[in-house]
Amino acid sequence: MDDSQRRTIIAFLLIIAILFIWSLISYPSGSGTKKEDRVADTVKVAVSSEEGLIPEGDTIVIERNAYRAVFSTAGGGIKRFYLKNYDAELIPEGGALFITKIADSILSCKHYTEKDSLVFFAEIKGKKYEKIYHFNEDGFVIKVNFPDTIAHILSLKSGLRITEEKNQGDDLRYFNVYIQSVKFNSIIKDIKDKFSFKDEWQWIALRTKYFVMIINNLEDCGTAEFYRLSKSSDECNTAFINCAAGGNTNRYGIEILNQCPFKISVLVLPVKFTVLARYRQNYEQIESGGIWGPIARIIIFILNTFYSFMKNYGLAIILFALLFKIIFFPLSRQMIISQRQMQLLQPELKKIQEKYKNDPQTLNREMLHLYRVYRINPFSGCLPLLIQLPIFFALYQVFTTAIEFRRAPFVLWITDLSFKDPYYVLPIAMGILMLIQSLMTPIDPRQRFMVIMMPLIMIFVFLNFPSGLQLYWFIYNILSIVENLLIKKKILH
Repeated sequence: MDDSQRRTIIAFLLIIAILFIWSLISYPSGSGTKKEDRVADTVKVAVSSEEGLIPEGDTIVIERNAYRAVFSTAGGGIKRFYLKNYDAELIPEGGALFITKIADSILSCKHYTEKDSLVFFAEIKGKKYEKIYHFNEDGFVIKVNFPDTIAHILSLKSGLRITEEKNQGDDLRYFNVYIQSVKFNSIIKDIKDKFSFKDEWQWIALRTKYFVMIINNLEDCGTAEFYRLSKSSDECNTAFINCAAGGNTNRYGIEILNQCPFKISVLVLPVKFTVLARYRQNYEQIESGGIWGPIARIIIFILNTFYSFMKNYGLAIILFALLFKIIFFPLSRQMIISQRQMQLLQPELKKIQEKYKNDPQTLNREMLHLYRVYRINPFSGCLPLLIQLPIFFALYQVFTTAIEFRRAPFVLWITDLSFKDPYYVLPIAMGILMLIQSLMTPIDPRQRFMVIMMPLIMIFVFLNFPSGLQLYWFIYNILSIVENLLIKKKILH
């Protein structure tokens, strides 16, 4: 195997190492939970055992185009919040959000409805208590009036539900709590069991992998207390345990404490940069995407453009792979030509290596001189791989977190491009294609083991990646083989 091929192998191994490390640290930062406590919540777990189930009360159903909300007269809270466009229930079974507590007791209310509004009322120490929900398509506004002689608690201590049943652990890793005050912060590291934020805040957000509930302080909101919710000890998500080296492992709840009437607005939105940014309230920081975010947003835009006329994200991914193969064709062509030139130069290189084997400095100088004479860049074989590395990482981020691919089908057994191939057909086929591609170049017998092992390593790395990414790399390998044949045919001709 010549130096160019050896460097290509090193570049591949470098990519694998970086990808493995990055996959562990790319999730929203966790709270340092001990390994023995890393037991995943499940969809059926309602609330923590210490919180208990919310008392039953009369229910009221509010239907909007985007959601269905089920309210209870027990605390004037929300028992169910179903997003119709995403087939997602956000409130844990048996739990409730925006419950009113007075002196740690849930307030029993009566209610009546008006146009686009629901009003809960009660009498506290002979004085009127009133809680008004006003509904819009993205959420609702809550205005609470009560005697200023009482301590009012608005409880969201049940937290948000795990919505992704097929991959609950991965969903849980993205659970987070954000607060915008003087600056934007993720505060889950501060929530050991309970954390009080007493400064003035503009908004608070509870996030799952794909959805976020944002509470805006419109008027006189008080202290916000955050809770790390306990997990069910008899339930364990093995998929999560297998990848528990990074990311968050808890759900979180909130209680807002007030001594005077207050007003909030609540938005329930997909974690999608363009949707969050349109409010101009810095919500987009929730989905900034880190250093790969700008590239990821360009990729999503391209894929959405293809989807707009193909109506299938799998086909959009195939077209996207073809587009990038065309864009990188000049680099790939130069890489193959360089590999061919290095093969032709091997006899001369071996002579120099033999002649100066005891003089490393002279050997390096003579080899560089030989490269200059024949106008060969020995590193050109690695360049296309290294240039594509940021794009590959951004693609991983897109298929892992972009809500567009949540439950997006392709064909046959691929029913969710955000989830792994359930039968591992794509990663295995991808590995076979990589092996074929490797065998298309002359191989030094001493390097044959490494050439065979690399596709096996890549199969292992890709095994649990989203099937959208597996599909992209599978198609990209097919196109690479075709490209390799065409370029070599032209060179030989």
